[in-house]
Amino acid sequence: MKRIVIYGECMVELRTESAQTLTKSYAGDTYNSAVYLKRCLPSSSVSFLTAIGADFLSDELMFNMGENEINTDYVFRSVSRNLGLYMIRNDEHGERNFAYWRSQSAATQTFTLLEETKTSIHCDWFYFSGISIAILDVPQRESLFAVIDELAKNGSKIVFDPNYRASLWDTKEDAQYWTERAYQVSDLTFPGADDHLMLYGHRTADDIFSYLANKNIDEIVVKNGSVGVHILEGKEQRIVPVERVEQVIDTTAAGDAFNGGYLAARLSGKKPVESASYGAKVAATVITYPGAIIPLIDFNNHIPTL
Repeated sequence: MKRIVIYGECMVELRTESAQTLTKSYAGDTYNSAVYLKRCLPSSSVSFLTAIGADFLSDELMFNMGENEINTDYVFRSVSRNLGLYMIRNDEHGERNFAYWRSQSAATQTFTLLEETKTSIHCDWFYFSGISIAILDVPQRESLFAVIDELAKNGSKIVFDPNYRASLWDTKEDAQYWTERAYQVSDLTFPGADDHLMLYGHRTADDIFSYLANKNIDEIVVKNGSVGVHILEGKEQRIVPVERVEQVIDTTAAGDAFNGGYLAARLSGKKPVESASYGAKVAATVITYPGAIIPLIDFNNHIPTL
């Protein structure tokens, strides 16, 4: 059994159904990937590393993790902070608009609580994102990278998705610095073409590959929307087409779903090209439903487990 620890923040998601109606659920970029990875590869052990509050919404999230078979051994409780919250509204093309309330999120204290409880993390793979870094203050970011360094020394593989959100960073230069730090310690990365365009001005997959050439990353998977997925493994580059979708309902978790599916396929022994095709199918299914995490029965009707 492969052991995967995924670090990040899970928030309360409020989705607009009508002018008077909101639907509540729980989501967050890395949490979405954790759920989809577990659904695609049920034999894996998927743990979520985060901090939540002591409020009733945090209790509900713990039940949600249990329902999704996510291991909670690395979920810590804060008595002074609660869950972050965001509201989402989609336009007629499925594109999303967000409003966030996360300044007092318990997840921002994850590594303080990890150190206070003297908890050691053990896993085969460790996954984190740019959002995971951005929500932390500088001392906790250093603690995160200390944990990553220790895991890497013990043989864990490190996976990173830059997932750049400008509003979470003080400056673009700050985001570039910490993204660079993350790339330097990663074995597998999921750079998004849009993220690199906004963060570095890179306009093509080749620009991204050139920028990452000296980072010693074993496997680079560039997500480029409808253009397709560009994979660089060693010196071999491949392009994998994405699934065509007739009607997009909600693009909220497209990249997260792809990452979860890709990781599940790779952990099951599939090659990068096969894994990208599988991840693309997962993403194409998810964006035809509202919300970040779609109902399990609908997911199982479309996606074969590995």
